[in-house]
Amino acid sequence: MSETKEPKAPKRGVGTVIKERLRAGSTNEAALEAVKAEFPEAKTTLATVSWYRTNLRSTGEKVASAREVKKAAEPAPAADPLED
Repeated sequence: MSETKEPKAPKRGVGTVIKERLRAGSTNEAALEAVKAEFPEAKTTLATVSWYRTNLRSTGEKVASAREVKKAAEPAPAADPLED
């Protein structure tokens, strides 16, 4: 007997989480935190996240570089109260 199997949906893995976060504009550190939250046993590192960012950029996706994202996340310097 041959049963017709329904096609399986792709599994949600570490790569999927990283790509989603990077496309949303997250820093590498934030993407890694998201992976660790969803997959606590994963041995994912910042190097892994960096690889995915580079891979997305090399395939033509408009993903900001890690430097651009980090710079945008930094707070603006406070004004010097002594300057007038």
